[in-house]
Amino acid sequence: MTTKTLLRRTTVGIAMIAALATTPLAAQESGSSGSAESQTQSDASQLINPEQLVASVGETEITGADVSEFIDSLPPQMRQQPPQIVISMAVQQMVLRELLLQEAEAQNLGDDPEVQSIVEQAADVALEDAMVQVYLVRELETRVTDEAVQQTYDQIAEQTEEKLPPLDDVRLQIKQQLQQQAVQGVQQDLAADVEIVFYGPDGEPMEAGTD
Repeated sequence: MTTKTLLRRTTVGIAMIAALATTPLAAQESGSSGSAESQTQSDASQLINPEQLVASVGETEITGADVSEFIDSLPPQMRQQPPQIVISMAVQQMVLRELLLQEAEAQNLGDDPEVQSIVEQAADVALEDAMVQVYLVRELETRVTDEAVQQTYDQIAEQTEEKLPPLDDVRLQIKQQLQQQAVQGVQQDLAADVEIVFYGPDGEPMEAGTD
């Protein structure tokens, strides 16, 4: 598998980890659209206290400064959402990334030949990013198989009276849906063994289910 293929497969159809991609970000569009995007990004950043503790994943702490930096790295289209949504999305993705990274480190993927190859071939990819990508791609390949796609297609066919398009015509959509579900499954599995705490603006831990 080539480096470009790996990076592309890591993020295709997986909205939850779109920000994990380390490929170059799309260029900012000029004109009024670009101004609106910059304003949205600025508004989101202004709502964050850089010194505030936002979340912790095990012993790793995520601060407001970390979140602001993460938001700055998001593609323009992701920063077009209302500031509070952008911040919430960024925090959730950072928590997910930390869970993936901790598991990748536990598996010593830093020494994995595939990880090393990515770092050597793509100068803009950090070792941690490569570890996360390789771990996640391997998990998705295990969980989202051709058999799973076929089974899902068959289940949909059984539950509807309408004639479905051929499998090849909807394979990508089904695979993307299964990938999203798989990412959620990976996160749930990893979170089961790690204490995750979210903190409010007052610096106090938030109760489960609190927005």
